[in-house]
Amino acid sequence: MTQPLRSQPPQHYTDPAFFAQEQDAIFFKTWLFAAHESQVRDPGDYHCFEVAGQNLFLLRGRDGRVRCFYNVCQHRAHELLEGSGSRRVLVCPYHAWTYDLTGRLMKAPNDRKVEGFQRQEICLEEVRVESFHGFLFVNLDPDAAPMEAWYPGVHEALAAYVPSIDDLQPVQWMTLQEDCNWKI
Repeated sequence: MTQPLRSQPPQHYTDPAFFAQEQDAIFFKTWLFAAHESQVRDPGDYHCFEVAGQNLFLLRGRDGRVRCFYNVCQHRAHELLEGSGSRRVLVCPYHAWTYDLTGRLMKAPNDRKVEGFQRQEICLEEVRVESFHGFLFVNLDPDAAPMEAWYPGVHEALAAYVPSIDDLQPVQWMTLQEDCNWKI
């Protein structure tokens, strides 16, 4: 005799401890949608967002590559950017540490006066990012398998089903706030 299907216990929708377990087991280890490439079209374009409670930003480098970083300066953990826009370099508003578009530290005030300071060893902490037909996905797990391993063949299947998918881009973004658990 098979067991009947049952709903999850109600506390799974409201318990902060259970949600913390989900954050660790699900959101910190899977590919999650972040933005569309059109939001970071040109070198220096950035877009800030949050995923799994982490403040992140996407940034297109001069080499054309889109990178994702934790939105925190390596000096005193101050937030580097807000919203979306474009920058030639990233300057922390707290102590003016300056990073290039690859996340490497370019300069820090008085760094030459600090014995043993190794500027070339300091960079923003990068997060894995992959483009999927122009949609940018991030994974907070540095050891996660690539998206293709998670969803074998889906890239080609979508391209066959929607031949112009790579030309599509969002027309409008809308955010709706709901007072419920993510599972709803």
